[in-house]
Amino acid sequence: MTRPAASRSSLSRPRTVSGPAAPAPLPATRNSRRRTALPRMSELAIDQSAAGRIIDLRRDPQASHSLPRGLAGGRYRCCACGQRLILTGPANTASHFTPRFRHDGSRPGSEHCSAPAQQQADIQADLTRVLDLRDRLSALPGVTAWLQINPVQAGQRWEVPPALIMRRGKETAVIERPRRPLSPALVDQQLKAVRAEHGAAAQHWWIFDSDDPAHYTSAGSLSVRSRGRALTHRKVQPTPSQRQINARGGAVCWLAENTLLIPYGGHAHEHATREGEDWSGDMASWRHDWRISHPRPAGNADWWGLVPVPLSVLDRPAGLRLSAAFQVMVDLAHAEQGREHHRRRLARNHAQRSTTRSHPPQQLQLPTADEPASQAAQQTALTPAVNSAATKAGLPEPAIASTAIPVPAVAPTGSLPHQAAVAPERRVERRSRFSWRRLLHRLRHSSKSISSPAPLSAAGPQLGDRRTPH
Repeated sequence: MTRPAASRSSLSRPRTVSGPAAPAPLPATRNSRRRTALPRMSELAIDQSAAGRIIDLRRDPQASHSLPRGLAGGRYRCCACGQRLILTGPANTASHFTPRFRHDGSRPGSEHCSAPAQQQADIQADLTRVLDLRDRLSALPGVTAWLQINPVQAGQRWEVPPALIMRRGKETAVIERPRRPLSPALVDQQLKAVRAEHGAAAQHWWIFDSDDPAHYTSAGSLSVRSRGRALTHRKVQPTPSQRQINARGGAVCWLAENTLLIPYGGHAHEHATREGEDWSGDMASWRHDWRISHPRPAGNADWWGLVPVPLSVLDRPAGLRLSAAFQVMVDLAHAEQGREHHRRRLARNHAQRSTTRSHPPQQLQLPTADEPASQAAQQTALTPAVNSAATKAGLPEPAIASTAIPVPAVAPTGSLPHQAAVAPERRVERRSRFSWRRLLHRLRHSSKSISSPAPLSAAGPQLGDRRTPH
């Protein structure tokens, strides 16, 4: 069945949608083209006449105008396969032609790179990391940075990306940005090559990424105090290659966005017991401490602590480049001494408390409240005289003669355990408490006795009767 004409025309017309009109697309220009995350191989080349300098047409748009075009005597080499490249550029400034490198013998617009695809991908990823760091360092005032590689390595599968050369005035720093695991032989080779080419005065930096598991193994964190401020530092377990670089004089650090992490050495330490200290019980955990080795971590460090500093410190002179990180390390060394003095003081106090608990003081027998010390001594001195007088008179000895002042026992000296001497228990007569009721009762009883005296016996007063006859 044939559809109506109106129906066919409705399919060809765009459907109207209510709402604001869509913005008109911008005209395509050279600067507004979409850039990929990785650079294209046609935008990269090794300049053999400039000591292996890496050319990036995307980040350096003036290179196509300043460099000679064509083969240029075999000046340009492919980073992946090492073949000769041809530089092609726009005919004039008004042209929208994108400059690029193409292989010799290939037609325009084709690559024809003989390197494996995986090798090309690795080269693109390595150069992207180093070129991004170069862009950030080049933005610092007075700093010039570029990538450089040994021209002999053109076409080889490199294990270390091209080095980043940073120059500020007469100072030169070589920065390595490794992405794959390093071998001891490769580290030694790179260190010797940089020293031979740039001299011993050049600083050799090895900057790793803090999110790269191949070169960053977290060992936790550390709470420290510097100039009264509480800080938290990362702890990292260095790899054997990083320890090798540090021992050979290279500078190892990590990059976290725009922050450099500068390492110092951390050593587990246990305080030795000195005379008068006790580290047992509650003080056992305080005995375990740590010490710092700086400004370069010692070879026997158990872990490395990281001091964060901004990336912009690289634009300073070599003497002031890491002064902020070194000052923090000095403050940590001072805090280490104060921390040890404080813990040893606690250990001495703990020893004094332990001695007091294990050896209580001896308690001497003191006179009771109703018998002053002077009276007890006087009574003891008069005891022999009273006993002799009572014996002559035929009377029984007074009860006071049987009472003696206890002598405190003294603990024997020697290898026996030290125990506190316990005095014998003394029987103390209990005195009655004063009461008005008992006083009035005694007064009434005394008055009755006076009013009605008892009759005297015929025999007279007996011995022991205290009342006198009338």
